[in-house]
Amino acid sequence: MDSAMRTLAGLLGLCVAVLALSAAAQPVPPPGPPVSAEPRELIYCADLMSHEEREAYRARMRAARTAEERHAIRAAHRQEMQARAVAAGQPLGCEPMRRGWRGGRGY
Repeated sequence: MDSAMRTLAGLLGLCVAVLALSAAAQPVPPPGPPVSAEPRELIYCADLMSHEEREAYRARMRAARTAEERHAIRAAHRQEMQARAVAAGQPLGCEPMRRGWRGGRGY
């Protein structure tokens, strides 16, 4: 019985060691930008803006303290982008495509 207990204890120790090594060998994801709690907002007429302009808009939106401030920023941005779209020869502005129809049969 003594040798059976030693064998069982040895196998148990071996299993623990294998599990510990496999847990330590898991790949660690590289540090990236922090994940925000809110999903990223689609920016109206973003295709008419430079990368720097989009980042500045996002910074203004993050700095806004109230929903009213964010609404005012969006409204001013929308007016500016509509004027830019008309100047660029896009008379309809930057209305987003409708969601829903994705080219299938719809069921």
